[in-house]
Amino acid sequence: MVVHRDLKPENLLLDSKHNIKISDFGFSNVMRDGYFLKTSCGSPNYAAPERGLYTFPCHLSALPEDLISKMLVVDPMKRITVGQIREHEWFKIRLPRYLAVPPPHTSQQAKKIDEGILLQVTKMGFNRDQLIESLNNRIQNEATVSYYLLFDNRFHDTTAGYLGGGFQETMVQECLHTSSSDIAIPNRLPAFPNTEKKWALGFESRAHPREIMTEVLKALRDLNVSWKNIGNYNIKCLYLPRRANDQGIVETEGAGTTAVKFEMQLYKTLEEKYLLDLMRVSGPQLQFLDLCADLLVQLRVLGNSN
Repeated sequence: MVVHRDLKPENLLLDSKHNIKISDFGFSNVMRDGYFLKTSCGSPNYAAPERGLYTFPCHLSALPEDLISKMLVVDPMKRITVGQIREHEWFKIRLPRYLAVPPPHTSQQAKKIDEGILLQVTKMGFNRDQLIESLNNRIQNEATVSYYLLFDNRFHDTTAGYLGGGFQETMVQECLHTSSSDIAIPNRLPAFPNTEKKWALGFESRAHPREIMTEVLKALRDLNVSWKNIGNYNIKCLYLPRRANDQGIVETEGAGTTAVKFEMQLYKTLEEKYLLDLMRVSGPQLQFLDLCADLLVQLRVLGNSN
């Protein structure tokens, strides 16, 4: 069997269907059933205790010693869990409020249909029943994309306010624990400015939709991308990378694993702008990202009209 020997969160990949893939087999080795490997390797931060033999520095107090000793128990079934660590007395000392309770999980929130956002989307002209059915069946269309864009904006605004109070409270505590000779504490700490992030998913432009799609099709032609129209301002594309052979002649690779299939959809935003969204259907991820970068370079003239 093949053993990885360096399992950690950084080496676990999650695809769009929530399948876990393991990466980075640089430390892997072959092991026979019933035998043990004799060399130790991997990341020390994630290494499990093998013998449980260790010494504490003399300056440690009883509480951190108690927590560390429970974390270094050899038997994983008896070892302290993350939830128990969060409940440990030493862990709670001077713990900022924004870390005391974890923020709500986005994926759990996304499973519940928000009535407020649902009302906003239906005001855009979408059918309520069809939208609910698409959300329950995880179907991607114009209505569900609008719903999730509004959902993400609300979630980020909520998270920013949730964390902002915790950070401000932490600063107050740190100031109170600092001697008056080191820092002058004002009567009232200034609140953090509520700055709105100016970012968007996809490519934004104020140009006319017909002008945008004309420039997009010209760019696709220059990049040797073939396409077909599947709806209003919605096209399906196929990109076959080219490479030079030994004689220096540029050839198109076969439609195998290197072919990239993706869709492009133009949306109208609430700010009277137009958003061009690209979604990869199949093909290498890095090849798709390189193609997106080349496409943005081709569309830089439209971007200047923002």
